[in-house]
Amino acid sequence: MRLRPLFASVLAGAAFFGHGAAAQTPAPTTAAPADIQAASATSPDDPYERLNRQLYASHNGLDQTFLLPLARVYRALTPGLIGKAIHNMVQNLSEPVVIGNDILQGRVFDTAQETWRLIANSTVGIGGMIDVATPAGAPRRDNDFGITLGRLGAPPGPYLFVPLVGPTTVRDLAGQVVDGFMNPLNYIRFPGRTTLLVTSTVVGGLDLRISSESNLQAILSDAADPYATLRSVYLQNRAAQVEGEPGTPVLPNLDDEPTATPSDAAPAAPSDATPAATPAPTAPDPQSAPASPSAPAAAPTAAPGPSSSLTLPEDEAAMEPMLDDPTAPAAIGLAAATQTTNGG
Repeated sequence: MRLRPLFASVLAGAAFFGHGAAAQTPAPTTAAPADIQAASATSPDDPYERLNRQLYASHNGLDQTFLLPLARVYRALTPGLIGKAIHNMVQNLSEPVVIGNDILQGRVFDTAQETWRLIANSTVGIGGMIDVATPAGAPRRDNDFGITLGRLGAPPGPYLFVPLVGPTTVRDLAGQVVDGFMNPLNYIRFPGRTTLLVTSTVVGGLDLRISSESNLQAILSDAADPYATLRSVYLQNRAAQVEGEPGTPVLPNLDDEPTATPSDAAPAAPSDATPAATPAPTAPDPQSAPASPSAPAAAPTAAPGPSSSLTLPEDEAAMEPMLDDPTAPAAIGLAAATQTTNGG
């Protein structure tokens, strides 16, 4: 009986990375310099940043030397369908907590769907080993008492990083405690109850740690400040979940700015219109040549007059400043059309 809190506190920390990235999405791996500086600055949501950073460094050392290697051993011992079945069973055991918070939040449809999901997976899915509800249109949803408090108007409070728990806030940390009391397995007496509780806690932490590894690498591998990046992702996710949206980490991408200028593709459009533009320079030439037969020197000076203003940027080096100027699309198109005409 006394072993369960020990195992729960030690190995549930393997699940901490599942809070933020939970894998929702492909997260950008780079940030613009200004955004990095803003993220690295002291956040008003993190008044204990100095202490939190120290705890974050300590946790990373423990994770790299103990939790992550243990999670990888677990993955090697549970390959393919075996690991998938264990993953489904662990999620099925957490469904009562999700249902309880759906009820507290007044989500009638979600409550009915999660209840049907629990019954279907527990019976037809053989104790939750097979997820039959998701293909039937009832995918799993995450919900917890921290979200319930947020929907009731409770502020998140200061950001905290708790070793073996991970990124959290005062509100979410209190919610985790309440979620532990909402687990019906704590109140049902049956043979093997303690073994089931300890096993589900340990295996659940290892499963969540290993399943979130790829998302964590995508988010933190190239981050200039991993602590600030993880904090930003976590707080954004939790705010989105309180609003009833899926948690989606949104980080600025350095590639967003450069790719916006070539996407204009202005030279491509005028190149299609070159057949209409080519007669314009050639039409004045026959008129200007007979207009001054007695003055051959005047004809060459009159002919380059209109073409000189059009062929000014025919050199590619002269067009580069125009390409960098997003306010001159017409000049870019005119330069491309003139260059095509001269080339013909």
